[in-house]
Amino acid sequence: MPVVPEPVAPVTAVAAPAAAPVAAIDDFVVDDDTELVVVQSDSELANLFIAEALDHLGTIEAKLLELDERPEDTSLLNDIFRPFHTVKGNASALGIVSVERVAHKVENLLDLARSGRIPMGETEVDLVLRAVDVLSLMINDVGQRLAGQPRKATGAEAVSLVQQVEQLITGQLEGESAAAPAIEMAEPVAPMAPMASEPAEDAAPAPAPAGDEAAFEQDRRGPTPSRRRDDVPALAGTATAIKVDTRKLDNIVDVVGELIVVQSLIQQDPALSSLVDGRLARNMAQLRRLTADLQRNSMALRMVPIRQAFQKVARVVRDISRKAGKPVDLIITGEDTELDRKMVEEITDPLMHMARNSVDHGIEAPDVREANGKPARATVSLSAYYQGSHVIIEVRDDGAGLNTDRILESARRKGLIAADVNPAPEDIHRLIFEAGFSTAAKVTEVSGRGVGMDVVRRNIESLRGRVDIRTERNKGTAFLVRLPLTLAVLDGLLVRVGSERCVLPAAAVRESLRPKPEHVHFVQGQPRMVQVRESVLPLVSLGSVLGMGATALDPTAATVVVVEEGGSRIGLVVEELLHKQEVVVKSLGDSFASVRGVAGGAILGDGRIGLILDPHGIVAMVREGSRRAA
Repeated sequence: MPVVPEPVAPVTAVAAPAAAPVAAIDDFVVDDDTELVVVQSDSELANLFIAEALDHLGTIEAKLLELDERPEDTSLLNDIFRPFHTVKGNASALGIVSVERVAHKVENLLDLARSGRIPMGETEVDLVLRAVDVLSLMINDVGQRLAGQPRKATGAEAVSLVQQVEQLITGQLEGESAAAPAIEMAEPVAPMAPMASEPAEDAAPAPAPAGDEAAFEQDRRGPTPSRRRDDVPALAGTATAIKVDTRKLDNIVDVVGELIVVQSLIQQDPALSSLVDGRLARNMAQLRRLTADLQRNSMALRMVPIRQAFQKVARVVRDISRKAGKPVDLIITGEDTELDRKMVEEITDPLMHMARNSVDHGIEAPDVREANGKPARATVSLSAYYQGSHVIIEVRDDGAGLNTDRILESARRKGLIAADVNPAPEDIHRLIFEAGFSTAAKVTEVSGRGVGMDVVRRNIESLRGRVDIRTERNKGTAFLVRLPLTLAVLDGLLVRVGSERCVLPAAAVRESLRPKPEHVHFVQGQPRMVQVRESVLPLVSLGSVLGMGATALDPTAATVVVVEEGGSRIGLVVEELLHKQEVVVKSLGDSFASVRGVAGGAILGDGRIGLILDPHGIVAMVREGSRRAA
């Protein structure tokens, strides 16, 4: 059906753009008495706008980074223009005038670029990326104020951005003929109904001339650039997607977790287990299969691609490389790898910091690289892939690699390592995760204060993950982050410690054994080391480490579980190795947050609580105990 252009006010051509008008801060401040009242009148619609707008801004940022790499691809301009147009129209329809005005100014710049009147170079891309940041702040501020939080001052940033856009347009259009006016287009406001999506078209449309209302109306009704045409449902029964409040998904997962616990309680109930009934056994087996399927499907609802985190890392690499004067090619693979939604949110900041360090610390200056026989343009790669029940994320660069001697010298200066101790290279490299540690010669805007890498390790460990380092001098460095697929369910090994049962994460367990007497080494009458093939490992009673009051065990009459964490292995003596079990992870609350060696709790089959152990904390406690004993 043809789109009929709505009547528009006549446009008067001018000979050349006048000096950029000075925007007023009041035009870009969300006013408490007007805009907030409007959005509060329909908070559900306002929250939908906020979620949609932030999604569109994420799409814009990704397309801008592509345009920065392929400036000749003019179709990307249309993919950037459409979501900007949608954000502007929806903000106007909802009455958020400040967001609408900022988006409209940037939209003018993009439309001039689409029509070929302004080239979309590095300066223009930087400016539009800044517009994405400013609009994100303004839109998030609306959401925070809807939740009752105080307003943030975003007006000054908005007006500064708009003035830069106006000055850029004016400067670029100077010298054009009098017949080529710079037009600000005022389209009719679209209804809020099409806010949910705008799928992409078959092919990029020809650039619309300034003031072409029909083209604008078509853009508004067209599909979203974040979806391909083959994703758009054309037939009944085709898979579609809907937006659901994440709190509802979390509630479903919590209820399913409780269902799994109850099913386990029923299955292990002595009153039922003593019955010999074939029909009851079949029904219980069917219940077990259904609950397992329900659990897998509910967990899949929380899984999202890691693309969102990778996109933010790409932006950081671009900005830091240009600020540091180090040209960098970023190679991304595995961005469709799925992780728990909460994990993707929490891992974003650590990944950004590791990528920032790779560019600022690891990558050499272009002239230094050429002198060492390397290409002037460095390479940073970001990849994700599955490995068993875990996801591995790699941040790799081809820079200078970690300077082991400088790290050791700095550690001795800070008193982290004694002067007469010569640790292994891998132990030296792990020192960069110590709080306040830095080898930078000077403090820069990006790094050098020794703040960040300790937070990276702490955040990753809070996700039940770990980070390892692989480095080679003058070849580069790789940070390998190992994460479980989800935080809600844990594949664990159930062990008995005294009268209690604990869960060891199966990913950290390397093997279990009952050593022979000649393989156990005693120090002052106590078993302290165990020989496992060609290696000699520290040996410690798990009950004594956790302070459970368990008596000292004879390793030759008990079970030794070999646990590996961060490249270190220790032998934990336990009374009994029970079985492998998938458990639902439960938080123990803030009261137990500071308890080392404990990561959470799980309700076991008999209804009792079993502690989920933290291998990293246990290994650290054993190390500290060994140092004190020495």
